[in-house]
Amino acid sequence: MPALLINIKIEEEDKFNLFKITLLDMRGLFNECHVKIRGSYSQNCIEYAKECLNTAESLFFYQDLQQNDWIDATLKMLANVRNRSVFLFFEDHKLVATRSQIKETLNEFDQRQLDYLCYSWFQASRLNMENILPLNPERGVYMNIIQYSKNTNQLVGKISPNYCHFTLMSICSVNHFKSILNSSNKRFKYYNRILSYTLSRLFPHPAQKKILNSLNYIAKKINVYLCYNHPSSPFNLEKMWFESIYLNRTLRFGILKNELYANYDDDNGYYKESLIKRGLYPFTNHVDDNYALKSTQGINFSIELKDGELYECRYFSQRGRIRKAPLVNIMVEDGNVLITCQTIEVILKTSESQLFYSNQAPLISSIGASKIKIEVFDEAF
Repeated sequence: MPALLINIKIEEEDKFNLFKITLLDMRGLFNECHVKIRGSYSQNCIEYAKECLNTAESLFFYQDLQQNDWIDATLKMLANVRNRSVFLFFEDHKLVATRSQIKETLNEFDQRQLDYLCYSWFQASRLNMENILPLNPERGVYMNIIQYSKNTNQLVGKISPNYCHFTLMSICSVNHFKSILNSSNKRFKYYNRILSYTLSRLFPHPAQKKILNSLNYIAKKINVYLCYNHPSSPFNLEKMWFESIYLNRTLRFGILKNELYANYDDDNGYYKESLIKRGLYPFTNHVDDNYALKSTQGINFSIELKDGELYECRYFSQRGRIRKAPLVNIMVEDGNVLITCQTIEVILKTSESQLFYSNQAPLISSIGASKIKIEVFDEAF
């Protein structure tokens, strides 16, 4: 069974609440847990982790490790892992499969001696059940397995040009994860925000990664690693197929048959992959009084409904990454209406209004004839 490894930063109350919900899915699944939390909510998270993960036989905390180099700190944590593999936990991904499915997947990963498996970005992973036939997959129960080598890597680049052969949302053997970390753990890690911004503006993704990969091929000779993100961020580790410096042996990769996790705010290029786009986030139906989108400019219009007529106010933002679920404000200009939105059921009368998350598909039912003003709020407006 893999060990649970957590090295994350929590700075906002929303992320802390998300952490509590997503970590609870992990309770009782792991006998070995290694935890480091950074940020202003670190102590709150540590206290909750101690309570939530107290069934683990081995529970370790690493709050004394430095904050500014994720790779170095994670390598030090990894040195204490006794199991053969690790599950990398990030608070912004929620279990959408059953606990039985994740448990059996974790078991199968080690039983089949796998090195890597991506557990999220089910559509966006770009290497999936529909296109792996040329790779001669071995059939498993919850996953198929492919042999991944430098030769395989070249074929994958043709099958799926945007494939990442390492993402953070993964289960990884300790040996393979160490090789990934060590490939980027040079003595000097150089980051320049202006340089990263310039690369992103001049060279659309993934061109900027190709350029940085070429520069790092040279920089490694003087023990320097050029970072696209600040060294405190884990995202410097994510590798596309052409970033293959560390591929010095054949690896065993798992390709999931069914989705396990979904990100809460990012579709990563595939519409309706995130929890927000599915109407599954926020985890509450009630809009908080401090919800930021209420202060943005909305798009409004009025409608008239007959007695008993229904009007659904479902709306999903088209943006790939959105931090806040879009809102709809329903104001009754004349008449009475019944509004249902998941567990909410409320009657609004003339001059009354209420905000709802539009991705949760609030439904208006007119009680008699009514006139209603609809106002939609989205980060894109």
